[in-house]
Amino acid sequence: MFDSPNKPVVEISEENRQICRKYCLNCQNYQKHDLSKFQPAELFCACGQSSATGMKMIGCFCQGCEIYLKHHLRGGYFCVRR
Repeated sequence: MFDSPNKPVVEISEENRQICRKYCLNCQNYQKHDLSKFQPAELFCACGQSSATGMKMIGCFCQGCEIYLKHHLRGGYFCVRR
């Protein structure tokens, strides 16, 4: 997601997907907008925002995620933000 040399890159791996599922699948935003039906369906911090349309930011678990903390990410709502 990040191309700056000062910012970490989140690897798209099965290990990171498993961590992601613990947070994203329980997130209010994910559930309300049924993001499992759209691509990418998880690991938004690495893969980019969901292809779902008309989403509103209603809740976010990004900041509590192990991937977020490990990679010193900033912000949140990776499923919505470009």
